Amino acid sequence: MFASKTALAKWKETEAALCFSSGYAAALGTIPALVEKNDVIILDKLCHASLIDGAKLSGATLRVFPHNHLGKLKSHLEWARQKNSAACILIVTESVFSMDGDRAPLPEIVKLKKDFGAQLFLDEAHAVGVIGRNGRGLAFEENLSQEVHVQMGTLSKALGVSGGYICGLRNMTEWLINRARSFIFSTAPPPALAAAAKAAVDFLSSDEGEKRRQRLWRNIDILAEELSIEPASAIVPWIIGDEKATLVAAQNLQDNGFLVPAIRYPTVAKGTARLRITLSAAHEATQLRSLAGVIKRLPKRD
Repeated sequence: MFASKTALAKWKETEAALCFSSGYAAALGTIPALVEKNDVIILDKLCHASLIDGAKLSGATLRVFPHNHLGKLKSHLEWARQKNSAACILIVTESVFSMDGDRAPLPEIVKLKKDFGAQLFLDEAHAVGVIGRNGRGLAFEENLSQEVHVQMGTLSKALGVSGGYICGLRNMTEWLINRARSFIFSTAPPPALAAAAKAAVDFLSSDEGEKRRQRLWRNIDILAEELSIEPASAIVPWIIGDEKATLVAAQNLQDNGFLVPAIRYPTVAKGTARLRITLSAAHEATQLRSLAGVIKRLPKRD
């Protein structure tokens, strides 16, 4: 896996990278290795289950702030620093949120992190391949990579393989090699998977990879225009609200040749059931316009 780790670090412009068997394993192993009982984790309410589970497993005090609510994040940081001036405070958030497709206000979070001497763990799983030149993610696009202590991602989704990774300082990844239990006690990925992951990273790093990313954004813009929305990523939620109505809508779309999953409780909060549209560079403009046409004929949303 050495070649793929080197390629990841170069692509993400960090000192080092470490690969795990899955994104879930990356979160579950890394967070408990970085914080302990007397530390504090402050986590966005809509973070992925793997981040929540890793935070709980760490034994650190866990505080949750409402989604992207900077005021509440600041008050949690003030509380944590007053509680223990020497504690490690770890802010955990995603760059692109998986069910809403919106972005974290990264510049503002970084400012708060610096004001209170905290560290930042950023899950870039849904930004990689989509945001930033050559799909390097939101931290790169905002020119804040050096302010993020831990960049997590997945080798699935845009990269099309499987596995997870952590990027950051070399001493941090060396620490994880010796302390992250999901890394130490898991079987290494097979050579074929490592080679495929490296090929995917190399492609994204190329001019052709950047052209494909730009083609994806043209598709996002087409759907945005058709539905009069302003998506922030390749994930477009069409919130209906009622769960049964959402299931009916998903079946309606499938009957018209479109596979758009119905997302409902407990994946999202009650009353916020939705169709989750995920775009790719492979979609044709005619397909996107046809999809939008079917969606606009659905019953009005709550």
